[in-house]
Amino acid sequence: MKNRKTLIVALFLLLAVGATAGVGETSIKVTENIAYRTDVGASTVLDLAEPLFGPQQDRPAILIIHGGGWSAGSKNDHVYRSLMVDYAMKGYVVCNMNYRLIGEADPPACIEDVRCAIRWMKANAQRLGIDPGRIGTFGHSAGGHLSLMAGVAADSKAFNDAADPWKQFDCSVACAVGGAPPTELGRPGIPWGERKELWPIGYIGASKTPFLVLQGGEDPVVRPNLTEDWVVKMQRAGAQVDYVKVHGQHGVAFDQQLEFTRPAMDAFFARCLKHDDPTVNFSQMKVPDYGGSGPYKAVATREKSLPDFVVYRPMNIAAAAAREQGKLPVMLFCNGGCMDTSIGYENMLTDIASYGYMVVAIGELQMLARHEQDQHTPSSMVGKALDWISQQTASPAAPYYKYIDAEKIAAAGHSCGGAQVLANAADARLKTYLILNAGMGKMTMADASAKSLRQLHAPILYLVGGTTDVAWANAQMDYKAIKRVPVWLADNTKSGHGGTYEQPNGGDNARMVRAWLDWQLKGKKEPERLFLEGDLKDYPGFTIEHKNNVKE
Repeated sequence: MKNRKTLIVALFLLLAVGATAGVGETSIKVTENIAYRTDVGASTVLDLAEPLFGPQQDRPAILIIHGGGWSAGSKNDHVYRSLMVDYAMKGYVVCNMNYRLIGEADPPACIEDVRCAIRWMKANAQRLGIDPGRIGTFGHSAGGHLSLMAGVAADSKAFNDAADPWKQFDCSVACAVGGAPPTELGRPGIPWGERKELWPIGYIGASKTPFLVLQGGEDPVVRPNLTEDWVVKMQRAGAQVDYVKVHGQHGVAFDQQLEFTRPAMDAFFARCLKHDDPTVNFSQMKVPDYGGSGPYKAVATREKSLPDFVVYRPMNIAAAAAREQGKLPVMLFCNGGCMDTSIGYENMLTDIASYGYMVVAIGELQMLARHEQDQHTPSSMVGKALDWISQQTASPAAPYYKYIDAEKIAAAGHSCGGAQVLANAADARLKTYLILNAGMGKMTMADASAKSLRQLHAPILYLVGGTTDVAWANAQMDYKAIKRVPVWLADNTKSGHGGTYEQPNGGDNARMVRAWLDWQLKGKKEPERLFLEGDLKDYPGFTIEHKNNVKE
């Protein structure tokens, strides 16, 4: 085995590993340039990283597949080598492979080599301490294509496996991750690019293999619309495809936006290969609006324990909670139209989360707007979210037990969502309310009416959009009718009923909402100039008034 050598990589070489662990417990062995097949030339070699700590049998494994447009690239790229070492330090047996490039052999040779490498891992599973049923793949760009093909086409007869020295073993994988993966070539005139059996788009169906797809929203090489077309078609066919979309170009999941994509990969591999690691709590993740403008980059997640909602939270919630005096306040959000999607508000909700809040919004996580499927939701969804928060803070085993504060909860809603908030006004768990471009006046909607105002027991902010806002008059009537609790009426006089919520970071209305939350839930003093003194220098075009405030 030419150029084969063995290295010992100690813990202190990696930033991600704690400094207190002993080297003997955390070192790994790296063996380079192992031939996984010898019948097609010298390029079919891989590097192997084996943990020297923990169990030495039945371990999960990952195969890394490099990118480079199928015509360039190498396992020796520092990104892939670092990734190999990193995952070995997390307890995976990791193989980092080369394959035949175009020029040496046209596709499907590269696909056949990946299949062969997987079979090699299974053939040597006992010697390597691998559980052959827990092998996953990761690749970026061309490697992403090959990784997805390992998941969708394991049973395909379109490939020449007769020459595979390990053909008696199957080449299925337990999961597959693709970063910026070409699911179809999208460019005419290349013969192998038009053969659907060589592309994930040719295998739409209810695959048993779970997939994670990582895509940059501005990728000029792999067009996001093609990636999303494959994701949606696979999901509709019944396949489990988790999709993480972040702002970025072709380097997403390679050397861009790693603060989002790597934790998503970690969670996915832990769930699929480590039999549902209890630290993994989300099944899908999205990064709206670059993660917000605050100090903690935020994400939108679909929680396994709360599938009918979206949780917007700091990506590193532990670090955010530590800096925010231990736990994060919570805002519940009800959507305009009482609909089951917060996609029209995700810029605002992400931005609020990026300043150290947990936001729980009604409706499943949508990667793409699909309004034809939107449904109305009952006002009882607010209670369901409150119950989930109570459960999270009651059990030390819950993923957010240490990080959210059930004593500091606000409820906010836009338009019909504001009525849903008022329908739950009596719930003692709510410490404040935000009614956005909404008001009851003399009408009844979403189980709420003017009678609901009598159930208010905490400060309330109405935020409207001037006389062109259809809710403006009702909000005025509510403001006059409320007698028991402090009430504020802020008017962004030119914004209309839609407000500014879809603007970057949610616009001025989102800043007003965050100022209110900072005052009511975090006890900050700075917002008092706005809400008590009417200082609107940072809010041009607004008016504000209040009454019933006994703290003045």
